[in-house]
Formats: sequence, structure tokens, C-alpha cells
Amino acid sequence: MFSSLQRCFRPVFRLCRALHTIAWVILVGLCLLISPPLLLAKDPSTPLSWRAFQEPKYGAVLYYPANWFHEGVAKNGGFEFASSRGDGAVLFLKTSLDPLRTGAAATVQKLKSGTGAHRIKDIQSGETWYELRLAPRPGLMQVTRVLFTCKERIVSAVTLIYPAEQAEAYEAMLKKLKKRFSVGVGTETPVRSCS
Repeated sequence: MFSSLQRCFRPVFRLCRALHTIAWVILVGLCLLISPPLLLAKDPSTPLSWRAFQEPKYGAVLYYPANWFHEGVAKNGGFEFASSRGDGAVLFLKTSLDPLRTGAAATVQKLKSGTGAHRIKDIQSGETWYELRLAPRPGLMQVTRVLFTCKERIVSAVTLIYPAEQAEAYEAMLKKLKKRFSVGVGTETPVRSCS
């Protein structure tokens, strides 16, 4: 009797085995399709894609890796983005109005002679910008790029803080950040025209 039941259900068992095999093949295929992008996302210099964030008040646009999280408003009034890698890397955007029109040259002089100047590793500047590299704490690196627009009235700063041991990967990402960063004049700014 038991053997007759086995013979009766043998086609059903074969069908179940075939469906099970097909399900595994589909699952493995999906994993292979999905895993290369996930592997790319682990390297911060080659994120899957970039997202644009526009600062609402002054209109600065920051493109940041899509695999990073927008953390909202930071303590200093800027906007904060955190790495999805869990390595402590953070990206900040802050745009403000400088009614005194301090400018890049005067700001660089203050930074070189002020307290904390010993932490500065490198500083480069141009007529309307400066870039500061420093070590805020052991094991961390900070790169801040500041742009002055609208006759030095609007100051836009992008800061990336990352683990020093991963400098090569984050420097590649930083090049892309700087290249795509753009400043602007938003609708709420008291400076409606840069002329």
C-alpha cells in the first residue's frame, strides 16, 4: 500500500523538486544582479548615484552620494549628511550671509594666525574661495571648501570629515563633490541680486 502511494505521488514530488530548483535559480540570479551595485556602494568614491540637495534659503546645491543619509539641520544651522558605511564620515553644508564682506583673503589670514592654526595641514585659496585641510582629532581628516559669491556677501561652505585611514577613497569622492557643488541666491535672501 505504501509503495502504491509513492507511485501515485511521485509526479507531484518531481514537480515540487523542479519548482524548488527553479526558485533557487531565480534567487541566485537576483542576488547576482543586485550584488555588484551593493559592492560598489561600499566604496565612497563610486556611489551608485548622486542626489541633489538645495539649501532653501540661499539656493546652494550640493550633490551627495545616494547611499548617504540626510540627517537634517546640524547644530551650526547647516545641513548634515552621514555615511551609510558606519565609519563616522559626515558631510556638512552651510550657507550664510556675511554683511561685513570679509572675503577669502582676510579669512585665510585669520585662520593662519588664530587659535587652532596648529591643526591646519594645508590651506589653499583663490580670489573667491579657500580650501582648508586639518586634523580635528587623531584619526580624522577634515576638508572644508568655502566659496564667496555675490560680492563676498554670501558664504557657502562644504565640509567633509572622514577617517584618515580611508583618505584615498574619500579624496576621490571629494573631487566629485567639489566639481558638482554650486552656489546660488535663493528667494529668501536679503541679497536678491549679485550685481
